[in-house]
Amino acid sequence: MIIIAATAAALSIFSYQYSDFFSSQAAKVSDRSAQTNAKVEAHDLGRILARSIDAVTSNLMVISSSQPVQNHDQSAQSLLDSAQRSTSDLTEFYMWLDKDGKLVELSNLNYTQKEKYQGTDLSYRPYFTEPRKSHSLYFSSAIDSRDNIARLYVSYPIMVNGNAANSTGTFDGVVVSGVRLTLLGTFLKNELSPEFASTAGLLDRNGTILYTDNQTFIGSNVFGSRFQSLLPAAIKDPFNNLLRQSLEGKSGYEDISYNGQTGTIAYEPVLADGNYFATLYIVTPHKLTTEVALLADQQRTLSTLIVVTIGAVAVGLAFLVVTWNKRLMRTVSERTTELQRANEQLKVHDKMQKEFINIAAHELRTPTQAILGYSELLESEMTANDVGSNGKAEMVDALRRNALRLQRLTSDILDVTRIESNTLKLNKERVDLNEKIKNVAKDMKHEIPPGKDVEIVAEPSEKEIFVMADRTRIYEVMANLVKNAVKFTDHGKIIISAEKNEKDNEAIVRVKDSGTGIDRDMIPRLFTKFATKSDQGTGLGLFISKNVVEAHGGQIWGMNNKDGSGATFSFSLPLAGSQKQEKESSISSAN
Repeated sequence: MIIIAATAAALSIFSYQYSDFFSSQAAKVSDRSAQTNAKVEAHDLGRILARSIDAVTSNLMVISSSQPVQNHDQSAQSLLDSAQRSTSDLTEFYMWLDKDGKLVELSNLNYTQKEKYQGTDLSYRPYFTEPRKSHSLYFSSAIDSRDNIARLYVSYPIMVNGNAANSTGTFDGVVVSGVRLTLLGTFLKNELSPEFASTAGLLDRNGTILYTDNQTFIGSNVFGSRFQSLLPAAIKDPFNNLLRQSLEGKSGYEDISYNGQTGTIAYEPVLADGNYFATLYIVTPHKLTTEVALLADQQRTLSTLIVVTIGAVAVGLAFLVVTWNKRLMRTVSERTTELQRANEQLKVHDKMQKEFINIAAHELRTPTQAILGYSELLESEMTANDVGSNGKAEMVDALRRNALRLQRLTSDILDVTRIESNTLKLNKERVDLNEKIKNVAKDMKHEIPPGKDVEIVAEPSEKEIFVMADRTRIYEVMANLVKNAVKFTDHGKIIISAEKNEKDNEAIVRVKDSGTGIDRDMIPRLFTKFATKSDQGTGLGLFISKNVVEAHGGQIWGMNNKDGSGATFSFSLPLAGSQKQEKESSISSAN
């Protein structure tokens, strides 16, 4: 009995320490996971908010320097409306105040509303007085408007015969954008992942609350008695220290524990026009840690009961101890594996998100559309003098050209994102390949830059060639290959040809040029992302083309020409059956 009791005691101690060790390790992993989630969300959401604010400031700068505003033309109403549409997920309105602070135009107003509000005196508001003094961009804190709604205002001065960027010209009023703080909160919530149960808050650099889930505190100072009186004494000092550190314009995080609950507070400065104006906070609770601790406690209790039973029933001692300890090890191992898997998934997600954000493809859509819209507006307002000697027409055309180039870049990056996330969709139909290469050759003639003596020639097959393919995507592949050929060819011919390989039941398209050929260092990574030795383009075209062709069940390759002049890029596509066969196959599938 003494031996049994000693064994039971030893096993009890060992079992407790064993489960305690694994539970502490699992808790550490889950703590790190929550900290990583909070930091990643704060970083990403801070960048998204900063780009959205920058879109608002860009709209204000464009409107303030536009001809309708400079000339006091009522057509400025359409500019305000267009700006509001482009940033409607964040802003509530745009308005124009004259040099005396009186309302001239307000976005999205009908005639009756315009009669009601036009001429309203807002000269006492800081979003008018501050830009009038400084002649620079101004961000307000939380301001209660006449309708008792808290808003943040962004304003930019209108300078006649000069511009605010150079502090030149004569002050002639301001253009203002109103950001409803509850709408700002909705914007932040929509960007948070529901998986982590995080909450967001926003303070301006002076500690004024711009947004929190408890909207009654919006506009209050976080160090004021009203807010401070609600903080538990146990966390008041560490929480206030965290706030002071965060308002220095730096990023960081800290764990705060209260009543047995722990949460990570990550903070990230938000920059507007390069200047720090607010701090974003993400609070992520350690839900997984609590669940692991509860499970570990249950397992420890169960192990203790089992060991006591083992002491009373000597016969089943060894069997029960081994069985239940194995179960404990398996449970902790499964939980640890799940945590590791979740952490790896988070790393993959974070990597993809960072690549995407670094290029800012999604966020380029709004400013690109705005630039195109304004360039078309300027183009429509051109006078004969603008088209003639002063060069304004060339500047507007350059603006529009570069905006289109930016739009194409955005489209390429979005295609890369679809490819890497396996969401690229193809709308296949019966396509005449001979007709397609003729169209590409005809269209690409307009892509030849001035000064290049290059001829694009289509050489269709003598036989009919039909493939089942996505008409638009295959056109893009051909166009990409021709654009590459034009880029590296200064004179000579670029030949697009197609042939039918009935032996392998495939069609082959070739783009042959007489240019510089493929650099030897580029051959191993020819169809990878960002692989280029040209200062024009991003190196995404061949990567996208490869994935589109392979999604059709074909292959793509490239090699230098045997005569030492230029290169040939080729890709294959499976041939389509006859129309009769395809129709019979379609009927059979339907039945």
